[in-house]
Amino acid sequence: MRCVGAILRLAALGARDLNPRRNISSWLARWFPRTPARSVVALKTPIKVELVAGKTYRWCVCGRSKKQPFCDGSHFFQRTGLSPLKFKAQETRTVALCTCKATQRPPYCDGTHRSERVQKAEVGSPL
Repeated sequence: MRCVGAILRLAALGARDLNPRRNISSWLARWFPRTPARSVVALKTPIKVELVAGKTYRWCVCGRSKKQPFCDGSHFFQRTGLSPLKFKAQETRTVALCTCKATQRPPYCDGTHRSERVQKAEVGSPL
């Protein structure tokens, strides 16, 4: 009998109120936009770092981290919709990690920072 009463109450609410996802999706859309923000130029030169074999790193994709070239969570708090690139070092060595965020070989620098497009861009602006 309880189930019948619950069904009748739901029917009385009307079809538009039966979609509880409407409020949830609008809340989620603020934190996780469907269209992610574009990466911004953090620096115009790569950063050389020593990677330790077997250690996992999180490379900043958004360019907003204060701990470049690694992620500090800024992408989440600034609601960019972007996520860091998680990678594991295969061997201990010094590498140049990209900070212009335009590389074709993330997280490694491929020299794209030397391009006119990157050099003309302001630090903190998207390409």
